[in-house]
Amino acid sequence: MKRKLVPVLLFLLIPILTNCEKDDDTQNTLTVTDVDGNTYTTVQIGDQIWMAENLKTSHYANGTEIELVTDESAWSNLTFSDKTISYYENSIANKEVYGALYTWAATMNGSTSSDSNPSNVQGVCPDGWHLPSDNEWKELEMHLGMSQNETEMYTFRGTNEGSKIAGDSRLWNEGILVTDIAFGSSGFWAIPSGYRNADNGGAYQLHEIAAFWSTTESGDTLSLSRLLNTHWTQIHRFTDSKKTGFSVRCIKD
Repeated sequence: MKRKLVPVLLFLLIPILTNCEKDDDTQNTLTVTDVDGNTYTTVQIGDQIWMAENLKTSHYANGTEIELVTDESAWSNLTFSDKTISYYENSIANKEVYGALYTWAATMNGSTSSDSNPSNVQGVCPDGWHLPSDNEWKELEMHLGMSQNETEMYTFRGTNEGSKIAGDSRLWNEGILVTDIAFGSSGFWAIPSGYRNADNGGAYQLHEIAAFWSTTESGDTLSLSRLLNTHWTQIHRFTDSKKTGFSVRCIKD
């Protein structure tokens, strides 16, 4: 009897093991598609699931188009409530590689500031996803090794958490961010998409910095943001004008 039980048990376990393998594969290959048909890879870091690519969409989830502004003077004359989008140097090729650059108003799509975790602000994100608050950025940073006290600072903070969330060394200018041993280890894959200046509308620092919005404002004209620089291994927490064009990452609800 005992010799017959072994093959029977193995037979019963095979479908269970197979299903486990499929679940793991599904988790590792989760993607999300926006209303424009752009598909993004994702990554789980701690309890959060992030997009592992910069947002590209030029429409909100309900299909409403976001105004595209290409002229520098027109961008510099924006109000803090203008919902606008651009691509670095107005290049579609840059859009495909680096994603789009959004004003804070475009990112939020009429929602008010939130520092909750989760933020509960869908904004420009696809259905089922939301924008990160300052506290959600902090959760990511602490999971990667930053202390809670460090997350509250307005400077480059931590040790090499910036290198951990950066990715694709081919796109970055040479610097210690890229040469750090932990570069790319989190799978977040932040790339140096530069930014659009609020004052003169110009595009700056492609290959040099990656900058991202949060849902947390600092007064009427500023919002808390995150920045990576190729010359630093840390993550910079700072405030910038809501008229600046920054990249966007979304988190799964």
